[in-house]
Amino acid sequence: MFSLEAIKAKHGDCLLLHWGSGNNHKVALIDGGPDTVYTKFLKPRLKQLVEERGKGELDLTMVSHVDDDHINGILALARDIQEGDAPVDIGLLWHNSLEGLLDEKITDGGTAQVTAAANAVRAKSKDVWMQQVLASVPQGQELFVFAKQHRISDTMNRPFSPLIICRPNQKTEKIAGLSVTVIAPAAAEVEALRKKWKQLRKKGITAAFDDRSVYNLSSIVVLCEFETKRVLLTGDARGDKILKGLETKRLLKNGKIHVDLLKIPHHGSQHNLTKKFFQQVTADIYVVSGDNVKFPNPHKDTMQWLADARGDDDYTIYCTYPLSYMSKIFGDKLRVPKETEISVVAAL
Repeated sequence: MFSLEAIKAKHGDCLLLHWGSGNNHKVALIDGGPDTVYTKFLKPRLKQLVEERGKGELDLTMVSHVDDDHINGILALARDIQEGDAPVDIGLLWHNSLEGLLDEKITDGGTAQVTAAANAVRAKSKDVWMQQVLASVPQGQELFVFAKQHRISDTMNRPFSPLIICRPNQKTEKIAGLSVTVIAPAAAEVEALRKKWKQLRKKGITAAFDDRSVYNLSSIVVLCEFETKRVLLTGDARGDKILKGLETKRLLKNGKIHVDLLKIPHHGSQHNLTKKFFQQVTADIYVVSGDNVKFPNPHKDTMQWLADARGDDDYTIYCTYPLSYMSKIFGDKLRVPKETEISVVAAL
């Protein structure tokens, strides 16, 4: 089994990646959607998975980037864990927290310096702000502190510690039998976020900042492989940054790559993608999240670019909501959840 389950997450992302089968059924949670998604859909689904798997710990929990429509549900799960009411536990956490790296420039080089910087800050965790963090700092900081309190910060981002960054000579790693290659962000994008984070951190910020472009550019993008199938998970990354990462990893042939499944970046926003992107990155299956309510996503123009780029090719697209314009564009290629279902599952 290798599948991507996209939960109805309104304008956000809440994904469950499944691989293996039977007693070896592995699950990764990628993002948790905005408010209410955890309580309404994700928590019951996680309870169901515990019953099915006989295991109460996720194999991987990943926050693609710090933005409310991705991290909110993860924080809700973290709070439930702290209160003893969580359906599952978080074991390995991937989260590009900049709290431990405020004073060290992030580069493409080795990780020794940034690891040292992270350890130095961890050693000073008794600062006053740390005591009041849950009530006075942004969501990313809250998750960072949860990881420390829950004693999973020391293993956070392994084996890519201290941060999940695409580096030219970085190897593909195994996570519970899943092969994972980091495609993005590049060091430059994370450095831009670090600078912004540090600037606002020193101002004593009490809410997440609104520079969404910096957040989105720092999205974690990974290529996941199980047996012979490949899934490209893209967060809210921009298309050109994804292509740059694929080129860095030498995964493009004549400027193109074909994967079995592509999670369409940024809910199909017209600001992140182009028709050319869909010509260069093709897939047998596409998955897109978005309800077209708070934001016009999946955007009609973007979806038309995809349809035009693929023409009469054989492919399927999964969307988390039954949107009429999606049916008009894709016809019988479209799959959506039934009225009583909380998610749509794209199986490879």
